[in-house]
Amino acid sequence: MNEQIRRAVAFAVLAPETERVERTIYSYALDHRTKMSGMRHDFFDHEASVRIAGSGAKLYHYGLWSYIELDINGEKFSGFDHGSKTHFEGVIKGEIVQLYDHAEQRYFDYASEQTP
Repeated sequence: MNEQIRRAVAFAVLAPETERVERTIYSYALDHRTKMSGMRHDFFDHEASVRIAGSGAKLYHYGLWSYIELDINGEKFSGFDHGSKTHFEGVIKGEIVQLYDHAEQRYFDYASEQTP
């Protein structure tokens, strides 16, 4: 999976459904922060200058021109990235997201931080 997709999933699973927020998503693997804003089904990745939006279990990444299926069930989530044809799954632990990318066969951790 592309890093932009992984961080979009991390933001989506942590973002509220109806309230707009501005957060920084920190990638532990890359030691990198990305500003993102919006709500679960309509948000903006400021680094990539791209909108990700949709409804129900489908999001569309307008920068990579691909769909992301995302099912959130309590503190667990799973889905499919149509761009890379990859399944993923993970858990939410407070403000931390642990995502398992089946294509990479490894975990990626992300943290949501309040934007100053």
